[in-house]
Formats: sequence, structure tokens, C-alpha cells
Amino acid sequence: MTTEALDLLDRELGKRWFERRSPELVAAFEIQHAKALQTEIGRACRLVGLLYVAFAAVDALLIRDMVPYLVPARLAIGLIYVLAIEVQSRRGVRTRLLEFQCAIGVVLGFAAWLFLATQSRETTATLYYAGYGLIFMLVANLFFNLSFEFALLSSGLIAAIFLSWAVLFVGDTTYIVCFGSLYVFSFMLTIFLNYKYNRERYRVHLNACRAELRQQEVVKRGEELVRLSTTDALTGLMNRRAIDDVLRDLWLASKASGQAFGVILVDVDYFKSYNDRYGHQQGDRCLTEVSHAMRGVAEPHGYALGRFGGEEFAALFSAETTEQVTRFAEALRRAVENLHIAHAARRDHLSGITVSIGAAFSGDVAGDKPERTVTAADIALYAAKEEGRNCVRTFDRRMLESDAGDMLTAEMLRSAITDRRIAAVFQPIVDVKSGLIWGAEALMRLKDPEGRALSPEVFIPVAERTGVILDLGEWMLREACELLASEPALPVVSVNVSSRQIENPNFVGVVGAIVRAAGIAPSRLALEITEGGQISGNPRVASLMDQLSAIGIRVWLDDFGTGFAGLTCLSELRFDMVKIDRFFVQSCNTPRGAKLLKNIIDLVQSCAQRTIVEGVEEAEQVELVASFGVDLFQGYYLGRPMPKAELVSRLASYPAVA
Repeated sequence: MTTEALDLLDRELGKRWFERRSPELVAAFEIQHAKALQTEIGRACRLVGLLYVAFAAVDALLIRDMVPYLVPARLAIGLIYVLAIEVQSRRGVRTRLLEFQCAIGVVLGFAAWLFLATQSRETTATLYYAGYGLIFMLVANLFFNLSFEFALLSSGLIAAIFLSWAVLFVGDTTYIVCFGSLYVFSFMLTIFLNYKYNRERYRVHLNACRAELRQQEVVKRGEELVRLSTTDALTGLMNRRAIDDVLRDLWLASKASGQAFGVILVDVDYFKSYNDRYGHQQGDRCLTEVSHAMRGVAEPHGYALGRFGGEEFAALFSAETTEQVTRFAEALRRAVENLHIAHAARRDHLSGITVSIGAAFSGDVAGDKPERTVTAADIALYAAKEEGRNCVRTFDRRMLESDAGDMLTAEMLRSAITDRRIAAVFQPIVDVKSGLIWGAEALMRLKDPEGRALSPEVFIPVAERTGVILDLGEWMLREACELLASEPALPVVSVNVSSRQIENPNFVGVVGAIVRAAGIAPSRLALEITEGGQISGNPRVASLMDQLSAIGIRVWLDDFGTGFAGLTCLSELRFDMVKIDRFFVQSCNTPRGAKLLKNIIDLVQSCAQRTIVEGVEEAEQVELVASFGVDLFQGYYLGRPMPKAELVSRLASYPAVA
């Protein structure tokens, strides 16, 4: 509606004086003008009445013999005129009727004055004094801001009355021509000025409306930008940024008034398996349904619900007891379970979509930072997963002393680097035509403080959620660049990049500094961006790719083909390499699966982009996919992820492709 109104205003402002005005805008202007005139007309009447009476002083100078008649007449006419308009204005009489009375009042005042002045014996003075009638024309146009038709009426009648008087009572041709032309030209001039003034006033009104609409549009766009910056695009829930703001507000409230709060973390069980089985597009629909179900539980209470990223959600709210937090968490779990969304790829006895939930009550958590409660909920979530999933676990301090003490926290992840509990392994990418190593993908491995290996599926989401992925990712980049510096014959090493790293405004600078410190060619480092990372339509990703390409870093698209977003990515963004997801290789043992894989490969090659096929585990798979025109492969059949020393040894035995 705002755009249409602005277009209408622009067209109206562009019209020339003789073009027909918009009835809608004219009506709106008249309403606004009437409101303004309603407040001003009383003050104008008082001023005009006072001026009319004050001119009795001029009467006394020029036609003294008529003063006894003119002064009472001026007082009576002025007083009646002012009182009549004031009373009607306060009673809300229509503005146009008031305008008409003001115009006629000016004419009657002029006629009465001219009639009495004519009775004076001071004939010569009267003839000259009659020229003062022009002041009445100015009054009608300057003091009252009359509409054009009323200004035309009052000024026209004044000019007509004078001309009639001059012809009937004076009869002198020279006088009639001289003063008559003065009245006529003054009439024309005042009417022109009134027309121009009203037209300009109309344009000022249009520009004011236009400015107001523009301001409303700016405010609306600002509100929309804020909404977009705090809303998850897929589910419509709060995003991580908004959830962090709510957490900060709850924390400040708890410090100020002692009001405790609850934090709930929700994770969709076996969601990666769901994506691999049904595809990312169906996965997005699943997340949308899950979020809708949980919103139905949270909104009646006014609780904040958001998507942390991927298949993880969070709820935050003021709470009085641990039991209140647990009850709400259980309500969320039941709402998702009652959706009965089929999930045949689960690795347990269930066959539908469920969620594991970790809950924490701030009153049960010791610490001086709001993140402590989130960490406590994370520990409880880990316990829920360990105890079979599809359940709620609420944080208890005893968890820190039990097996749940193995849970990951931000501090534990950060200390992994200094404690040397983190390691890099490298999986070869092989050119099957030559049988030589073409490159390698750097992968992260982590152990807990007890020395037990942790799955990347466990620690990577926690690292992303807590922001530690920035430190771990930087460490991984250094490891990859050190390998490239020590093995000049290895063409390229790729490193996975998380969405948190993409959002970091200093990311490109960090990568560039690491490459320069290692003294390697930037083109030997490739960064893998996952298709499932919501990169389509993300201007930050496009800008990031441009900046990385400018310094020579390669950008690859990982896990391609399992969602609609990948097709959009190929059309919007230019990648140096596309890695086809392992799902298609694992499904190519049937004619339908093989055809689907070939179609995916043809699609990528039609976009003039090179291809790596991941997940090859059998010789037959390599042979089949090679027949589709693919040379580069990655998978257990060609080499499992291995430590740096083992890869270097293998490079010595089987040199890399130059």
C-alpha cells in the first residue's frame, strides 16, 4: 500500500498546472486544510476585526465629517463579524461555510465603508480614499488563506462594487480608468497569487505526505531488517543471535531481582541419518514441522523458542522451580513425538522422529556467566542421548561427578588444543586414472580428558554452539598449511569450514595470515562449505567466496546433491570443486540409484565444475562412477583418514599427481 501511495504522490507532483488533480489526494488535502483553517480562522478574524476598527484613524484624517458615523459602524460590524465567526468555529461549523462567511464579511465591510465614505463632504479626499479598498482584497487573500473560489468571490465582488460605484456616483472617465484599472489589475494579481499560493500549499501537503510515507517505509524496513536478523529463515523461530539476546536479558534480570530462569536444549535424534535417507529438502520440512509443534507449546506461556543451528533448538524463560523447567521440557518432547513423522533410518528400536532434551534451572547452576546455564543444559542433553534418546534429562550437580562428567563444555574444548587432545588426520583424494594421490581432506579428531575418542558428530555441534569452533578451525587450518609446506608435491589440502566461521568478519584475514605464515601458494588450500549450511541466497557467503578467490584460496562445495539448496548454489555461486555426497555412491548398487548418481554428475559437469565423489568403499563403485567421467575419488576403499606421518609415507611410495 505504501508503494502505491508513493507512486500516486509522485505522479501528482509531476503534473502540470492544467492537468486534472487526483480526487483522492485533493479530498485528503481539503480535510487537512480544513483542520488547519479551523484552528486559525478565529485568530485571523480577531486580527481583521481589530484592523478594520483601527482604520477609523485614517477616517479621522481624510473624512472628518463622517467619523461620528464611521466609528460606530466599524465597531458594530467588526464586533458582530468576529463574534459570529468565533461562535460558529467553536461549535464545529463546516470550514467551507466559515470560509464563505469570511469572504462575504470582507465584502460587506468594504461596501459599508464605501457607502458611508461617499456621504462625506470631503469629495476629493473620498475619491482618493476609495483606493484603500484594495486593502480589503489583500485581507481576503493574506489573513484568511481562503480557497481559490472564495478568494475569487470576495475580490471579484469588491472590484465589481467599486467599479459600479465609480460609474454611478463619480462619472469621471479619467478616474474610472485610473482607479478602475488599478482595482482590476489588483484583482487579477491577488487571484493569481492566491491560486499560486494554494497550489504551492497543495504541493507542500503532498511533499509532507510523501516524506511521512518515506519515513514510515524506512521504519518498516528497519523493523523488517531487525526481524530478519533475529529470525531463522527456515523455521521462522528466533535465531541464535536473538536467543543470545534473550539469555542476556534473563541473566541481567536474575542479577537485578533474583528471578531465576530455565534453559532447554533440544536435539532431533538421528537427524543426519534422516537427511541421508530422505534428503535435505525433506529434512527441512521435518525441522519446520518440529519447530511448529514446539512453538504450539511455547507460545501460550510466552516462552522464547529458537533454532540454535542445524537440528538443535533452544527455549529460554523465567522459571520458579526445577520442576517447572522439567515439565515444560517434557511437553516439548511429547509434542514432537506426537507428530509421528516416519524415520526408518534410525539406529535404535524406534521408527519415528523424536527429540532428546537437556534442561537446566539457573538456580541449580553455580557460576557468574549466563553461558554456565547453557553449558549445564548441554551436559543434560548429552546425558539424554547417552541414556537412549527420546527423553528429558534435567541438570543435576551430581552429573559432574558421574559418567556425565565426560560431557563437553566450551572450556574442555578450548583446553583440547593446549592439552594436545586434538589431532588432525588426512584422507587421500585419489586420481583413479593414474592411481596417484591428487590431494587430501583434513579432518579433526578429539579425545576427552580421560583419553577416550569423541565422535565429530558429538563435539562439532557443541563447538559450533559455544563458538569454540573458531579456535579449533584456526588450529585445523594451521595443521593443513604445515602439511602443505612440508610436502611441496602435494597439490591441495581441503579443510571444512563451519557456518560460525563464515559469519566471522575476520575469517578471510585469519586464513590469509595463516597461508602467508606457512609460505605456501594460496591455491594449494581449499575450504569446504557444506551444502546443508544454508548458503543459498546468503550474501555473506558470496562475499566470502569473492574475497577468498581474490587472494587465491579455492572454495569447494561439500555434500552436494542431498537437498534442493545445492541446485541453487550451483546457479548462484562458482565453486572450484563440487564433492558429491556419499549417499549417492552407497545407493548406486541398483539401476535407479546408478542413474540418479549419473544425473547428479552430469548436472555438475554441465555447470563446468570439477567433481569429487565421496564415500567409495568398493572396487565396483569406483569402476561404475569412473564410467560416468569422474576421475577424483575419496573413500575408505582408496584410503581411510590417517595421521600426517602415514600420509607422508604413502606420498613417498605413491607420489602425488603434479
